[in-house]
Amino acid sequence: MKVSYLAMTAYQGPAPGIEVWPMSPSHCDPEIGRRSMQDTLALARHAEDLGFDWISVAEHHYAAYIMSPNPVVMAAALSQVVKRAKIALLGPLVPLSNPVRLAEEVAMLDNLSDGRVVVLFLRGTPHEHNTYDTPKEDTRGMTQEGIDLILKCWQEKDPFSWQGVHYQFSTVAVWPRIYQQPHPPMFGSGNSEESVLFAAQRRMGIAFSFAPLEQVRKWVDLYHEEAARAGWTPGPDQVLYRGLACVADSDQQADDIFTSHMGVQSEQQALLQSKTMGGPPVVPLISRPYFLGGPQTIIERFEALRECGVGVVDMNFPIGDVNQQKKSLSIFGDKVLPVIHRDLRLASA
Repeated sequence: MKVSYLAMTAYQGPAPGIEVWPMSPSHCDPEIGRRSMQDTLALARHAEDLGFDWISVAEHHYAAYIMSPNPVVMAAALSQVVKRAKIALLGPLVPLSNPVRLAEEVAMLDNLSDGRVVVLFLRGTPHEHNTYDTPKEDTRGMTQEGIDLILKCWQEKDPFSWQGVHYQFSTVAVWPRIYQQPHPPMFGSGNSEESVLFAAQRRMGIAFSFAPLEQVRKWVDLYHEEAARAGWTPGPDQVLYRGLACVADSDQQADDIFTSHMGVQSEQQALLQSKTMGGPPVVPLISRPYFLGGPQTIIERFEALRECGVGVVDMNFPIGDVNQQKKSLSIFGDKVLPVIHRDLRLASA
């Protein structure tokens, strides 16, 4: 299996929880924001040194937990400090962007990174659609048409026009050309039957975030069935799963770290929310991580995902301060990642 580290660009200071949207910019100390960006680059570099196969970025708006409203900008910075690992855009939100502009930006990034880009184009959540007042009823169609348009941008060698339902362009001629031919590895959402079918029909991978394993099995089976009807066979590398991680030397230590972190966060968020919003505080929404435990427990979690057909795991390590995140990352890299990679080599031998 391949393992990806999610470079979250999380704000490393006190702020209301993930359930508060939009988050007031008054909570952002510019110096902490700057330092948080630098910490993200340093942790990504450390993850590559430990042997992670990919470094990923995501897109979110008006929030402290992922400060990357333009993930391509963050990915471009990562491409200059991470020299071996794939740079995974997981993923740009198509309805919030001009798809031709996205095609140009990703092509530029693919050249900057010497062809290391992997990309997952997403629809986004209702909160994200509210960012620019995008009509929610149009977002699915905009996403699917936008992906088809981006693919044509990368594959067409001559200028062309596009007259679709959601997008109309009289002239499209993307420079530079995408470095990987015919295009970088692409994924689609695996979070609904329609999106699974769409990805399989276009020979894209599928990606899940925080889904229960029973749901993953169901959608992976559907994905393989539809791919067979479309005349191709996906490999494990085309099924991706994202989960939260907190790894320690033992299950008890990991549980203690998580419990302590949640207690500190609850106190900070209750204080901030009572000062700025009034009324009772909102209960934090961070769920118990799937990858919570000592090395053997984490290895078993990976094996369960492998049995579901997952071949790439994208992990974020949001528990604790930067030092705790680095420690958790290091334990995973030293005691779990070599086993994951060894099992992969044995399986392919």
